[in-house]
Amino acid sequence: MPQEDNGHDLLDDTSLKVQPLFHKPSLISRIKCTLIDSMMILLIAYLFSMIINGLDIKSGLVRGIMLGVVLLYEPLMTSINKTLGQKIMGLKVSEFSGEGLNGRAKNISFPKSLVRYFFKIGLGWISLLTIHSNNYGQAIHDKVSGSIMIND
Repeated sequence: MPQEDNGHDLLDDTSLKVQPLFHKPSLISRIKCTLIDSMMILLIAYLFSMIINGLDIKSGLVRGIMLGVVLLYEPLMTSINKTLGQKIMGLKVSEFSGEGLNGRAKNISFPKSLVRYFFKIGLGWISLLTIHSNNYGQAIHDKVSGSIMIND
């Protein structure tokens, strides 16, 4: 095997650390994004509540649809483009493979976005606090859904 002058094996790349080809957002940026989106969800829920009460809507179907819109805000907006929090903070959720972004940043699908959101909600802050556990800055909900949060 070829040897370098210092005696290290040239073919031994185990000491090389994989460097991502994108800029991962800080924990503070992700927390701010989550807080903005939480406020947006509360605002939408409040507005729908005012509409339901103001129009004296008794229909369970209409109430269910409005609740669905509130619950699906983040997964729907993430799969289409960005949530308001992501836009304000300059972040984006993208498809991710074990090797990175596979070229350009591509929106995740709606089903993957749903999985990501429900794990994010279910695990809460614990998931977000795990972003320093890997080179790509993925939280648990990102790993489960095959996504990654990047600076856009």
